[in-house]
Amino acid sequence: MKTAVETYCEMCGARVTGPSYSVKFEGSTITVCKTCYDKIKKHATLVPKNEAKKTPVKPKLVQKSQEVELDIDESYPRLIKEARERLHITTKELADRMRIQENIVKRIELGKLKPTIAEARALERILGIKLVVEVSPGKGGSEELDDQTLTLGDIIKIREGKK
Repeated sequence: MKTAVETYCEMCGARVTGPSYSVKFEGSTITVCKTCYDKIKKHATLVPKNEAKKTPVKPKLVQKSQEVELDIDESYPRLIKEARERLHITTKELADRMRIQENIVKRIELGKLKPTIAEARALERILGIKLVVEVSPGKGGSEELDDQTLTLGDIIKIREGKK
């Protein structure tokens, strides 16, 4: 017994109740409902049924448990300056050891320039301090983005000047 597979329009996201259309639109082959097809038919090309049923390549899954986001400690200007002064190193000497310009070190110490992760690692090694911290992803961070995703239908409305 065959079960009916629900099809959703890849432009507006609505469930397709009538016929669905496989079209080539802006370089991608997508399945759309009749309403969306009527809107884009002058810019799209119908794809024959036998080509539309090719199985798409599944993207590789990335394990989120292995992803670690790094950031610089917010009190980096104070930490760097105190450590440099404790070691009796001038900004020029620190810049020479890091192989960067002295004005960059001064701007980092003033908090006007946030060091890159590589620069922070060099500062940690030279000054013997901890600047790079792991950031744990906030709860619901990716869920909040789901509400603001853009569909192809939204892009068409923007192009047509509709809201």
